[in-house]
Amino acid sequence: MFRRLLGSAPVSGPEPQDTFRQLNAVAPLKPAQDGASVAGGQQSFICREAVLNRDERISGYLFTMRQKLSSRMLEKSTLLQRVHDEAMLNNIAMLGVLSLLGHRSAFIHLAPASLKNPLLKSFSGMNVIIMITADTLATTGLSELRDNLKKLGETGIKYGWTLSRMRPDINEFLPGAEFVEIESAALDGTQLKAICREFRAISKNLKLIASGLQTSDEFKLCFHSGFDQFMGPFVSSRENWHPAKSEINRMRVIEVLNMIRRGTEFDAIAEALRTESVLTFKLLRYINSPGLGLLQKISEIPQALMVLGRDRFYRWLSMLLFDSDRPGYHERVLNEQVLARARFLETLAGQGLVPAESDHLFMAGLFSMLDVMMDKPLNEILKQIALPEPVSAALKGEPGPMHDVMLLAIAVESGTTDEIAAAAKRCGLDASVVTPTMIEALAWAQQAGVIGE
Repeated sequence: MFRRLLGSAPVSGPEPQDTFRQLNAVAPLKPAQDGASVAGGQQSFICREAVLNRDERISGYLFTMRQKLSSRMLEKSTLLQRVHDEAMLNNIAMLGVLSLLGHRSAFIHLAPASLKNPLLKSFSGMNVIIMITADTLATTGLSELRDNLKKLGETGIKYGWTLSRMRPDINEFLPGAEFVEIESAALDGTQLKAICREFRAISKNLKLIASGLQTSDEFKLCFHSGFDQFMGPFVSSRENWHPAKSEINRMRVIEVLNMIRRGTEFDAIAEALRTESVLTFKLLRYINSPGLGLLQKISEIPQALMVLGRDRFYRWLSMLLFDSDRPGYHERVLNEQVLARARFLETLAGQGLVPAESDHLFMAGLFSMLDVMMDKPLNEILKQIALPEPVSAALKGEPGPMHDVMLLAIAVESGTTDEIAAAAKRCGLDASVVTPTMIEALAWAQQAGVIGE
């Protein structure tokens, strides 16, 4: 993992980003065809949302195109449904997203009218779940739906249903489904438990997804109600929660980071580390790992610091801020999110109006959610750690190119297509750069996470 983070000796086999670049070289992202530019003629930006299982680990991602398009228009217009879904499928197929997710699932919302789209054949044999939006069912007859689901099953593609309310008219299709996603925020505990019982009675094999969860309390309620998987802003919310105890002394890590930034001598840094047995162990384990290819074993901290150098040691030590002994969903999801954000920013360095300082951009992404991880206000944390001025300014929200690209990274994670497009425009970028970079960063973060899945 650290070889990937620090750019040292290569590992055998292609890296996920290499695989992506190969795919993108022969099938680059292009605007959706046949008038598929749903939102005012702009290119298609893809958003992602993590899906957690009951072990509080990321089991997959929902990929969407969140346009500000009237839901009523989509519900009533078969043409709009097909145009919207065509753009989504076209971009997912062109990006090779599914080949980068490993064992994780890719969830894709589609209207029933889009189930016969020929692009679906390209997803055969992949870990993709087509989530049919029941609210758009009125535009498709039940007879046609039966035929389309039969053909979908013949391709080996799994499917599920996305519901905003109970729909008895789809009960006949539930035994063949894998998932049911329920917008659970408007339901109380009694209703949630009743829904779980009702669906279990129809099919014991159904996996139930609670979506739209805003807080950890809602997550816990749905967890105890019997849901299998969970989605929503709760995974990165800045509510008052108590993180798991870390085996890493984060304040000592910050202290040492400050010493590196100030140019403190290695002997003094080594002295600060000497009382931290866990940090010392991790440092010596890393410096003597086979990936670094050292001919002689290193057992002294000052020598290890000299071999690494200040920049690589700073980056390695920064990663330990996200190392947790007993991680819960906050640690696991936030860890992957900040890694993906850091990689996303780093990869965009020098493109469009984005600053060229890739190290600064990586650092900005890495520290951008430290307040959530440490349960402290970000301004308070920034007072305790000496960051480069451009990084500190961006994290504080001060206007400038680095803050603009930070907003783009945030929009890619939780914004609408319109919000992503506006943020990308400020950075001088378009979908042909932003979307593939997001996918590559996500794959990289999955492989390089400090907390293993």
